[in-house]
Amino acid sequence: MKRTSALRAGTVFTVRAVCVLAALMAAVSLAGRAEAGTVVLSGSSTVQKRVIEPARKAIEKKTGVAVAVTGSGTIRGLKDLTKGDAAAATASCPLDAALQVTGIPPEGTFREHVIMQDLVVPVAHPSNTVKSLTADQLAGIHSGRIKNWKEVGGADDRIVVVVPPASSGTRALLQDEVLHGAEFVNGAYVTVTDREAVDVVALSPIAIAMLSEAFARTNGAKVKVLKAPPLARPLSIITKDEPSAELKEVIRFLQSKEAKRLFK
Repeated sequence: MKRTSALRAGTVFTVRAVCVLAALMAAVSLAGRAEAGTVVLSGSSTVQKRVIEPARKAIEKKTGVAVAVTGSGTIRGLKDLTKGDAAAATASCPLDAALQVTGIPPEGTFREHVIMQDLVVPVAHPSNTVKSLTADQLAGIHSGRIKNWKEVGGADDRIVVVVPPASSGTRALLQDEVLHGAEFVNGAYVTVTDREAVDVVALSPIAIAMLSEAFARTNGAKVKVLKAPPLARPLSIITKDEPSAELKEVIRFLQSKEAKRLFK
């Protein structure tokens, strides 16, 4: 999918920070362990930022287990799990949707350990006069069937759809729940992170993106959350078969009320 060449006045071209993971991955074994007492997780950056990182110190204090996590995207996380490069994958979409995107057969050995529920919401520029969108309008916008904001009650101007990268669980969720398997509009602006998506929408009055509600609300001064039918998803840890004793303790703690008070 190609990037939109221009986002009109207020176009933003972001310089992306590249995370160097080689040192970390070289340190871990193919069993997904850096050392005894450490588990390696790979996958959703949403789970990394909202769940693991805020609770990291508490995890180690309560379980004695250190957690190393990389936010490489849900799809990459599942691939790392199947290759043995991670003890578990973190996911920001349902397991069946992620497996469908990866092409990994659902052979019955994957286990989805749901940590919390999250909502994904559409966001637009604060100056956008549109206040709400229906499920059909969201599908039309993301597929390209609806091309102009005036078609949904806004200004007479084209719509630029901002979408997550192919490795993203949010993208898999949107393709499954919003597009019902259809492809995203040709020429959508593909971002790497939610932060980049917020920056694009904040600077372009014709852009729209869909993000975790919690992240969108914390950036409420930059973007406007549009009313839309609830799009719920689980934030989870995925394992092959049953998790190790150490990882089971981590999951049990993350599912506790005590841990949930730490999440962002």
